Amino acid sequence: MHRSPAQDFFSFLLGGGLFAGGIFLLLNQVMVATPGGIGAMGRGGGAYRHGMRYGYGAGLGLPPIGGLTGGMGLLMIPFGLGVALLFVNAYRKLAWLLVWGSGAALIVGILHSLDMNFMPTTLWALVTMIVMIAAGAGLMFKSLYGDGDRDKED
Repeated sequence: MHRSPAQDFFSFLLGGGLFAGGIFLLLNQVMVATPGGIGAMGRGGGAYRHGMRYGYGAGLGLPPIGGLTGGMGLLMIPFGLGVALLFVNAYRKLAWLLVWGSGAALIVGILHSLDMNFMPTTLWALVTMIVMIAAGAGLMFKSLYGDGDRDKED
């Protein structure tokens, strides 16, 4: 059986919609918060949110500002050096390595400092999300694979 490009395109769009919908529903169940929460007061403070206490531990040190810890501020040194080298137009490969490397490390550090929790959901909803993601990915790969004539070589 031969499939037309229009069928492959429709199959890809349908799969993309299912995949995107499943990813959206799955990510919609994740609660993201900073360790201190909003309204944390000074040392050892914390905030109550959704019945959970977010705090700074034993009250040692100041709370992080904007999710950045003290060590992550040091990443601005190689980032600034890389930007300066780019403006001087010298050592371009090293400059781009410094800019992209420190930027990536900064993003990883910010994501690492977040608290992510999966909110309670029913098993039916979770299975529906996973089936949507898997079926969507399968339809997209099937439409990209072609009509399967390569398997029927005699």
